[in-house]
Amino acid sequence: METRTFISKRRCSFRIATGCSDTAENIMVKIVAGDDFGIGSASPSDVTHETVKTVEGFLAKVPKKIVGTDEGDLSGVHRRLDAIAPGNTAAKAAVDIAIYDLLSKRERKPLHKYLGGTRGDSVLTDMTIGIESKEVTVKRARKHYKEGFRALKIKVGLDLDDDVRRVAAVRNAVGPKVQLRVDANQGYSVEQAVRFCEAMKTIDVVLVEQPVKAEDYAGLKKVKDRSPVPIMADECVKDVADAKRVIRDRAVDLINIKLMKSAGIHDAITINKLAAEAGIGTMVGCMGEIQLSIAAGLHFVLSSDNIKYADLDSHFNIIDDPSSRLEFTDGRLRAPGAPGLGITTPFDE
Repeated sequence: METRTFISKRRCSFRIATGCSDTAENIMVKIVAGDDFGIGSASPSDVTHETVKTVEGFLAKVPKKIVGTDEGDLSGVHRRLDAIAPGNTAAKAAVDIAIYDLLSKRERKPLHKYLGGTRGDSVLTDMTIGIESKEVTVKRARKHYKEGFRALKIKVGLDLDDDVRRVAAVRNAVGPKVQLRVDANQGYSVEQAVRFCEAMKTIDVVLVEQPVKAEDYAGLKKVKDRSPVPIMADECVKDVADAKRVIRDRAVDLINIKLMKSAGIHDAITINKLAAEAGIGTMVGCMGEIQLSIAAGLHFVLSSDNIKYADLDSHFNIIDDPSSRLEFTDGRLRAPGAPGLGITTPFDE
């Protein structure tokens, strides 16, 4: 197994309710089995409580643990990864994605077809706008519209009244045909969230993501029960156990699945299946990821009709992405037709 670490600059600073970032950190992994190989990547973040050093440290222990494991037994692979240490989900996701890349290459199928997908090779993705002034937010919304985006996600959560004004200004700037999504990143109290959601209904926002603190499951349900806009869980659903909890409590209308939270595709499939059985739609989102793991998320979206939305945009804001081959046309992100992820990386050189 080989790893490479990439620290990339963002084209512009990215500010949300919980912090601000100017760089994106990704660790690429190559796993070999016989004549076949697969490539994955990890994007550590505060959400998963990982750093570049913790990911590199975890991955250094992986080869001894998985040597001799049947790569087709993903449950067995994950048991061995969990035996190294709990958590570390982004590091585990890198291994998981690499194995899925390997397996689908072996079958000579694009990953989404290997996973049983029948919904084509592209999906509408949004572009996320961080917390900025109303003027900057509108300027960026217009820019992204000109670039072809027909869905936008606006970050909020610091100032309720200002947030409402910014979202309304974006709606006025881009018109009624652009899909608007809003993400509070845990920034509101329950009462603030309800007020905000009532305002979002008048602006034709399709969803409000994680309005209250991740640990406030009861508060989340209160917001969901009173909101006229669908409520999506993000930070409060990191794994299968969390998904079961919000599904059992009927606390949300939608769940945001991120491969870095779910330790890869294997558990993401389980979360999406549980949600589908409960009549809850899902979205696939991302951290500060390069095209390699964005492609994994895209293939996963294309594998299931229950995945209603894609928020796969972080690579657009990364300078000198070491991976390539994703296409974006007419507001849609398109998966390469090659076997596996179909992405070119430095490991191919």
